Parts: sequence; structure tokens; C-alpha cells
Amino acid sequence: MSAWRERAARGAERWVQFWDEREAPTSLWLCRVCVSLVVVADLLQAWLLDVVPGAWAAPPDGLGWGVASGSPPWAMSWFGPSTRVVWWEWGASLLLAFMFALGLCTRLSGLLLALLLADLSRFVQTGEGVDVLLRIAIVILALSGSHARRSIDAWIQQKRGKAPVGQVTAWPRYLLFAQLVWMYNSAAQNRYDPAWWPSGHFAALGTLLCDPHYARFDAGWVAAVYPLTQIATATTMTFEAGSPLLLVWTWLDRAPKSGGWLGRQVRRFKLRWWWLGLGAALHLGIALSMRLGIFSFGVLALYPALLHPDELAAAGRWFRPLGGAGERQVGEDRERRGRNWGFSRECSRGPLDLLNLRDR
Repeated sequence: MSAWRERAARGAERWVQFWDEREAPTSLWLCRVCVSLVVVADLLQAWLLDVVPGAWAAPPDGLGWGVASGSPPWAMSWFGPSTRVVWWEWGASLLLAFMFALGLCTRLSGLLLALLLADLSRFVQTGEGVDVLLRIAIVILALSGSHARRSIDAWIQQKRGKAPVGQVTAWPRYLLFAQLVWMYNSAAQNRYDPAWWPSGHFAALGTLLCDPHYARFDAGWVAAVYPLTQIATATTMTFEAGSPLLLVWTWLDRAPKSGGWLGRQVRRFKLRWWWLGLGAALHLGIALSMRLGIFSFGVLALYPALLHPDELAAAGRWFRPLGGAGERQVGEDRERRGRNWGFSRECSRGPLDLLNLRDR
């Protein structure tokens, strides 16, 4: 075999192995539950505030899709523009969100939930970006093995005599990981207002906290801590613009022998954990000081995807048991931490073996 063909085959083998790596479903399960609960809370809040017809029905019953031009939502096209249709679609979305959280008909309920949420977004012409993020996450989670354990589907399979699934493909977690990094970085790139940058003296958060539309509290306290809001603005921009570095920090943190001097410093100062803690603190700060709906909680619901299942298992043993002996075995893959990102080594055979290209 020529040198270039061998390099190409080895590259293809590593590519297949990367996408076929396996791990426990803990991270995906926790993402599925958290995302579902955020959707449930959002729908229930709309009901408690009595804005279901007002937000989604057409005039004169509400201020939904009929206000702006554009094609009507699918439900209105099929069943007619009535408030009853809005309530039925809201109720079906709530039921599917509960089913998805419990892991009941997980794939079907997840895909239908994403479809109904997409249709509800067509009622309101000015939807939020976090809604799109959650719909994408729901589709990924529905196609993943997030229901392999701690779900009604898994319980039914066990009652049928099937062995519990110990590991699932890790690619859905990779996609959720990449989705968060992409969201943060694109947010930084699309901030055109100078108030977010040094040219505007990092005045953005101070200004937002004085805006009664967004601020949770009266603006009288902002002047006393204005320099802190400037620091918070600069920190936010650094965090978002530097989000691709999380890929590097995670790889170096999970691969103890990689990276040379840089890797040792990353592990010594725990840069990856500082980044994750900073992200959580920023979102909690936003939730406490601003009224931005489910934004902070929707993003934090995906943070389990940034953690390997053995790290969640270790945290579970620290706070409380996360499950039975099958779950605790995840903590034993410390020996496999030499892989990039710490993902499992248990992969399928690569194309070199499948195609019999290796020199014998």
C-alpha cells in the first residue's frame, strides 16, 4: 500500500471511530429531562399568565400570526383559525413534553414535540433564539440513546426480558456540545452595538439593567455598581468570543498526557472548569437580574452535554447515588482518559479492518 493511501485509510478509520464511540447515556438522559422540564415550565407559565390565546391566537382573540403577513401556521391551515385549535396545540405540546421527560415513546414524542413547537413559533413572528436552540436539541436527543436508562421505554424493554443498554453512541452529545459552542461564538460575532465593545466602554449590561422592559428590578441601584456592569460586559464578550477554546480545554483536561506545557497548565489551573463555572454564573446572573424568559434555563439545560458521563457519575457519588451498579461502572473509564475529549475507546472496527487494506 502506498504511503498516501495508508494515511488516508488511517484518517478514515479515526473518523469512523470518533463517530462510533460509545459511552453511558447519563449526559444525554440529563439533557433530555432538563430540556423537557424547561419546555413544560414555559408552556405552563403561559397558561398561568393566561396568555395562551393572546400569544398564539389570531385577532381579535389574540395578537398571534394574523397581525403580520406570512403563511398561517400548519394547525390553522388544517383545522381553521380558532382559539380552540390554539388550546389543542398547546395541550398536545405540553403532553408530549411530559412524555419526552419521562422517556415514553421517546423518539416519537420528541420528534412530534419539536414539530409542534416549530408550529407554535409560526404563530408569533418574533420568536426567541433559545426556542430554536431547544427544538434542535430535542431532535438530537430524540434520535439519541437518551432513553436507554431511567425511562419508561427502558422499563418496558426490561419487562420484555431485554438486557439494559450499557452504552450508547456519543455523537449526539458531540453535536449538543458543538451547538453550544457555535451559539456562544456566533452571539459574540453578531453583537454590532459598540456598547458591547471597548469603543462603547462596555456599557451594554448597564444599559440593559436600566431598561424596564428587561430589568427585573428598579434601575436605582445600577449607578452604584456601574463599573461592575462594565466588567461583566467585558467578561461576557470574552466568554462568548473565546468559546471555541472550550474544545481545547476539554481535550487537554481529559487527556492527561497531551498538550505538553500548555496541557499541564490547563489541567493545573482547571481552565475548563473555570469556563463552565463562569458560564453557569453568567446565566444565573441573567436569570436573577433580567426578564428574558427561559433563555438562561434553556441554555443551562444543555450544560450536561459538556460533561462526560463518568464526571456526572462521580458527581452523583459525591452528592447522592445516581443509580445502580450498571451506572457506577461508568466511573471506571478513568483508564480511557487518554482519548481526545475523554470519550470511550469502545468503538467499532475501522475501515482498515473492514476493507482489509492493512498490509499483512
